[in-house]
Amino acid sequence: MTEILKIENLTKIYPNGVKANDNLNISVREGEIVGIIGPNGAGKTTLIRQVLGLLRPTNGEIKVFEEEISKSPHIVRENINYCPQNILYFPSLTVKETIEFALKFKGLKNELLSQKVEEVLKGSELENFKNHAGYMLSSGMMRLLLLNIAIARDTPLLILDEPTAMVDVISKTRIWERLSQLRSMKNKAVLIASHDMNEVKSLCDKVYIIVRGKIIAEGSPEEISTLMKMPVEITFIPFDEEKVEKVFEYEKSLGFKKEYNVFNVIFDELNKGINFIKEVNELAGFKYLELEAPSFEKTVVKLLEEGEKK
Repeated sequence: MTEILKIENLTKIYPNGVKANDNLNISVREGEIVGIIGPNGAGKTTLIRQVLGLLRPTNGEIKVFEEEISKSPHIVRENINYCPQNILYFPSLTVKETIEFALKFKGLKNELLSQKVEEVLKGSELENFKNHAGYMLSSGMMRLLLLNIAIARDTPLLILDEPTAMVDVISKTRIWERLSQLRSMKNKAVLIASHDMNEVKSLCDKVYIIVRGKIIAEGSPEEISTLMKMPVEITFIPFDEEKVEKVFEYEKSLGFKKEYNVFNVIFDELNKGINFIKEVNELAGFKYLELEAPSFEKTVVKLLEEGEKK
């Protein structure tokens, strides 16, 4: 796969001496959705600003299609689109006018412009709202609109900062579905900075975890989940609660909690958890069962905590 973005040994030190990025190495290839996770102040925003050419690195290189952006600033404008965390739009413009305004900056006009406007309206499911003013849309609808405008501008790399912050569940699902479609599009990739673990786990092929400007872990969500020994958690609702008590007599767990009819059990090994599930299923059966082995979210939190201590 073609490497669209390559960041090598990137370091950014501000005039006050704060080292926001410390020797970062990141790669984004065609067909990938890459996630960046880190606490507030980890250096994610500084990283994005440098990729966009808004900040000059202290050391290191940022390349887009093997061209160094400091030597060829036009390469950023031609190949990268960015959706910020804060929703930026003109409230008095209609949805259609907002789309036209954004796409005209790309040089689109006449029939091609009309075609792209229709694509954005369809992709964001806002055909029936095209004559509504921006202030009449919900935050979820506006995020869908801006995301689809960025996609319609047809650049190889799309950078998103908290793409589903303050968005309802339905809009979030639609955004995830739209982003997933980019994987099958030729010469496309996405870089996401997010605090939403579920989002990163569901969407991303590769994840970089940043603490205090340094990358402390990288890999697929599955690989990240195995970096630390974490307990196996089982949450379930049995058909027969009384029979579950018998299983605990010979299957020793690390922890057990029951709220109403919902059981939560923790084991130190996956095999013990699987054996427990088999025993409960035979004796009591399951109305609901959820197994995390290990939990991506809890592993990331543990990595961040360990990183903050160093």
